[in-house]
Amino acid sequence: MQSEEALKIVDSLTPCRYGAPVVLAVTYDSNQEFTYPGEKYTSGAEDASIVATHMMLMAAAEGVDSCWLNFFDPDKAAEAMKLPASEKVVLLMDLGYAAEGTRPTPTHEKTKSIEELVSYC
Repeated sequence: MQSEEALKIVDSLTPCRYGAPVVLAVTYDSNQEFTYPGEKYTSGAEDASIVATHMMLMAAAEGVDSCWLNFFDPDKAAEAMKLPASEKVVLLMDLGYAAEGTRPTPTHEKTKSIEELVSYC
C-alpha cells in the first residue's frame, strides 16, 4: 500500500507506520493452506511468516529498512482492505528508510537466558 488513501487505512489500523511510504500486507488464503496430519493444525500463518522474513532480508540486502507490525486487529485490517473472507492478515510490513539515529524500542533489546528459552530431554 502506498497511495495516500491506502496509507490512511493503515494509519487507522495501527500507530506503527512511522511515516513509512510503503506498507505491505502479508496474508494467506485459508482455502489454500497446508493441514498437518491429524487435521488439527494448519500452516498458513507460519508459511506467511517465512515469506515475510525473506522479504525483510531481501529489503535489507537492497538497503531498505523494514518493520514487522503486529499491533493491529487482523480482522479489521482484512475488512478495511476489502479482502475475501478466506484471506487472513498475518502482519503489516513498513518499508522505507529509517531516520538518522533511529533505534528499536528498549523491549526489543531484552533477552532471556538460554535456560529460559530451551529445554533439553
